[in-house]
Amino acid sequence: MSRVRRVAKLLALAASLLSLPTIPWAADAPSGEPLPFRKAIDLALQHSGVMAIATVNQWRSQKAYQEVRNHYLPQLTVGSGLGYSYGFPLTLEGSAPSVANFTSQQSLFNLSLWQFLKAAKIDWKATSFEVQDKRAEVILDTALSYAQLVNLTDKLNPLAEAQAAAEKAQLVTEQRMKEGVDSKLELTKSQLVAARIRWRMADAQGQVDVLREHLAKLTGLTPADIQPDSESMPALPLISQEDDLSARAVANSPVIKLADQKVEAAAARAKGEHRATLPYADLASQYAYLARFNNYDQYFLKYSSNNLAAGLNIKFPFFNPAQKARAAQADADTIVARQQADVTRNQVSEDALKLQRSLRQLQAARDVAKLEWQVSQGDLEGVQAQIQRGTANPRDQHLAQLEVSDKYAAYLDAEFELTRAELQLLRLTGELENWAVPTP
Repeated sequence: MSRVRRVAKLLALAASLLSLPTIPWAADAPSGEPLPFRKAIDLALQHSGVMAIATVNQWRSQKAYQEVRNHYLPQLTVGSGLGYSYGFPLTLEGSAPSVANFTSQQSLFNLSLWQFLKAAKIDWKATSFEVQDKRAEVILDTALSYAQLVNLTDKLNPLAEAQAAAEKAQLVTEQRMKEGVDSKLELTKSQLVAARIRWRMADAQGQVDVLREHLAKLTGLTPADIQPDSESMPALPLISQEDDLSARAVANSPVIKLADQKVEAAAARAKGEHRATLPYADLASQYAYLARFNNYDQYFLKYSSNNLAAGLNIKFPFFNPAQKARAAQADADTIVARQQADVTRNQVSEDALKLQRSLRQLQAARDVAKLEWQVSQGDLEGVQAQIQRGTANPRDQHLAQLEVSDKYAAYLDAEFELTRAELQLLRLTGELENWAVPTP
């Protein structure tokens, strides 16, 4: 009966748990509400897998440094070499058979180990620049995706207007063809225009869906929660063509700083390999408790159960061809690291100058697209005036409206390409985070 009662209690507990209201995962931004730009950046930095990998690599480098440093601390081992002996007590794996033994060893003086410790510490500190670079990468990815999503969202409205205008123009052309005013070729042209608009609408909507999914993965939200707010994006700083941004990029680039740290670490390792042929000293000690059944009292003049040995172990490696070759390899690694740092420095400088000079072209393209949009607006007003005078038909108005929507979409594209180049330049000069996440 008691077993039946326990089962009944468990069933009642399970039913009560199931009846409790489920607690959904807390979303950082409710569906339908705008997601501010700053919040998207903060969430991306918190949820980014790239940042997590960089942080783990930094922790791993710290432990690698501690591994080398701990050679200066005693390495303690307690064990037993208990075994049977017949005749003279031989050694077991280099140690005399013992009931219990204790050993300790630590480095006391080792110039080679000191250089390896220095290299490990440089590697550990260098990972901070890797984390900084990955942080800028996440901010740039999020900012570009957010800006492009804003651009596409703004573009969908004029595309929808263009689609409506194209469908109306096609309808008017069909009516005019029935009346014998327009030819079938004019109808085909209207259908082609409408098909192109539908294709552009499908392309823009597909990009919007992909960007929302990408931002959802970056921020840990759902795609439905990704509703950009164009007003929340901070204004980009003015970039002058007179400023030496190449030098600024070289001075602030975490990639260059990381490459320079790798050079220092490689040089320290090379020194360590060369100094491996110098004398070094270790502190060592060993205690063993010996038993009579191992025949020590029969073969040694004075037998003692407790035995201790401690002292300084000094070695003078004077001939080691393998170590000499290893040191030469380390010298070659240093040369490679130094050359790689120079290549990285030149690449960053060239990329910064290329982006800086491209801004003039992109700004001019943006201005041209804006003027073309304004001209199309003027053409539309002219067509509307002609309709009032009876010198134009509704199809002309729809085609003019279609041209306005098309030019506005082209202007938005040119504006985004300029924004993309400016954000990439801000990353190279090390000013992206100050713009995206300004410090109070």
